[in-house]
Amino acid sequence: MLYVKHAPRLAEIPQHTWFASADNGLAALVYAPSKVTAKVGQGVTVTVDERTNYPFEETVRFNLTIKDRTDSVSFPVHLRIPTWCPNPEVRVNDQTISPTAVANGIAIVNRTWKNGDVLMLELPMPIRTSRWHENAIAIERGPLVYALKVKERWEKKTFTGSDTIFGHHYFEVYPETPWNYGLPSFSSRDIPQLFEVVKKENVDFNYPWNPENAPIEIKTKGRRIPHWQLYNGMAGPQPLSYIYQPEVETPEEEITLIPYGCTTLRISEFPVLNR
Repeated sequence: MLYVKHAPRLAEIPQHTWFASADNGLAALVYAPSKVTAKVGQGVTVTVDERTNYPFEETVRFNLTIKDRTDSVSFPVHLRIPTWCPNPEVRVNDQTISPTAVANGIAIVNRTWKNGDVLMLELPMPIRTSRWHENAIAIERGPLVYALKVKERWEKKTFTGSDTIFGHHYFEVYPETPWNYGLPSFSSRDIPQLFEVVKKENVDFNYPWNPENAPIEIKTKGRRIPHWQLYNGMAGPQPLSYIYQPEVETPEEEITLIPYGCTTLRISEFPVLNR
């Protein structure tokens, strides 16, 4: 039922954001708000200020400042192009350009840069699907997997006896809204009509990883599966896609998906139901 992708720990992300390249340039390989100061080209010092709300938004902006007393500097910038993005766009000062080279998931922009130049990378994020346990389906957009938004109830519990070595208390989390949904069967060509991407306004991107503040939601339709219930405090065995025949016909309901990392209770692999 759960879908887990390995990712570096938060403390590791800064050291993976920027790299020096063998051709005296810079490589941006993990996109996140950051700033790097480095010597490029023939030893000219530059600062690149990266501004983005990736992985929630598609745009990555790089502002260039030349620190040494020179009007321009020539060096390459290497940009990672994810495999899920078939049509990236690169712009310099709002003019679309073709990278010098694109190979092995890296686009190289090699040019003479001037102080104040702005490099923009657009990574359109189409919704796509993947198949998992019992032929269930997962919904993905850009680099993120999406999970059902479930209202959570947190209960504080107290450790007793020998368990106090773990601390004084802990929390258990319970669902307050239905979670046992399947998705009616669909084909890839139906995705634009069945899934609506909703981008929230006035989001605090310093604290996006919770259900209330999730910057992106995906709206779609699902149907409850009556016999899929809790078992020993967890979701019971997952119904096999396509074979499930409901004893009671359940209506389609609008459901909301949010990024997996914003959830504590997670349904991210959905049984696919016969229509």
